[in-house]
Parts: sequence; structure tokens; C-alpha cells
Amino acid sequence: MVEKEGIIREYKRREYFEKPSTIKNRKKKALVRKQLKKIRKAQSQNRY
Repeated sequence: MVEKEGIIREYKRREYFEKPSTIKNRKKKALVRKQLKKIRKAQSQNRY
């Protein structure tokens, strides 16, 4: 139940202070990874 609520993840995220620039960079990298994954998935589906 605790895992479903995301309490542990939230605790680990707030355990240490993170600079706003670090947060922005982390989110930007995650977005790029997500977009690349979507592109690779689309390309693999086009092969068949």
C-alpha cells in the first residue's frame, strides 16, 4: 500500500536538497530519453 502511494519514492526524492537547475536538467534528460524511446519503438514497428 505504501509503494502504491509513492511515499517511499517521495521520501527519497526529498531526502537531500536539490538545486532547481539540477531538477530542470534531470527532467530534461528524462524527456529526451522518453522521446528517443518513442522514436525507436516507432521505427521497430515500421520494419515489419
